[in-house]
Amino acid sequence: MKYLNSIIFLFLIFFLSCQKSNEPLKKDKIYNVNITYIEDDGIIGFEPSDFIDIFDDDLSRLTYDILGYNIKYHLKNGISDDKFYQDNRKIMIENSDIFKKYFIDIKNIDYEQLEKDILYSLSNETSLSIKKLFGYEYGTPLKTIAENIAPSYAQSILNVWNSPVKNRRELLIGNRLFIFTSLYWRIMANEFKDSSIVIVNMPLTSNYRGMTAKSIADGGFVDRIVAENYNIKPCKSISIISTYQLLNSNIDNETRKKIFSYYIVQSIAMMFPKYDIHSEEKHSIMSELNRFDYVNWYNNIVNFQLKEPYKRIKKYHDTIKIKYIKNSIY
Repeated sequence: MKYLNSIIFLFLIFFLSCQKSNEPLKKDKIYNVNITYIEDDGIIGFEPSDFIDIFDDDLSRLTYDILGYNIKYHLKNGISDDKFYQDNRKIMIENSDIFKKYFIDIKNIDYEQLEKDILYSLSNETSLSIKKLFGYEYGTPLKTIAENIAPSYAQSILNVWNSPVKNRRELLIGNRLFIFTSLYWRIMANEFKDSSIVIVNMPLTSNYRGMTAKSIADGGFVDRIVAENYNIKPCKSISIISTYQLLNSNIDNETRKKIFSYYIVQSIAMMFPKYDIHSEEKHSIMSELNRFDYVNWYNNIVNFQLKEPYKRIKKYHDTIKIKYIKNSIY
């Protein structure tokens, strides 16, 4: 009997260890979600009091009302971008080959190569997606679209990189500004051990080979990365969220906080019940945010009866092969 119990125990350990990171978690438990905030003090960010307002019991209730999950939010710690960068330089050095392979150097742009990189990304999307994202007629050659998009894509990123801000410390390797790139944070995502949500106030530029068509349509930016992270139990995933686009929108602060609360709920939905973002139903917590139009996205959720999420994440996927991250989306 004792031997049988040992076999059963080992089987359970093996079974639990083999569970996929994209399997929905149970609704009859209370889950703790830790939040880490990383701030560039030269860029507008939420105040500490704002975070206290956002991650309170009301957010737990909102999460339960929409998703049916009991989530307790905990503000774990805050750290400067400079300290985070310095603490993790070794990781960046170990992954320097990733940047050599995937990084698109917007400061020293080769437009012909950029057009090829954009063309590669567009070719991974359906014709319907291209039409929705960019408004081109069905049948427009992808090469033409790539040529038209490349200049504005590069300029959009440069406008943010070159914008004057207080005490700008360009954290560079060589002459590349890496900490503002989503590629940097994709590598860093697996370095966190117990924070399910990491908030940064920096812009996340999507200047890497294999970027999504949506990030190109959004001016070369993303405001969220969701990635596998097996260190973080039980969701085995992490969400890195940029507040840059939201805080630079013409929205009053109280409305911003409400919008951000719903955006957090959407992020949790990708990590716990494992719902996927979609553009088919705009009156859903999983509706896609287009061109960072937070107000319209928010109004379509709070002013209408919410539709049930219906798509599940099949896997966290990416085109980038990073040593420290198995898969990621967005």
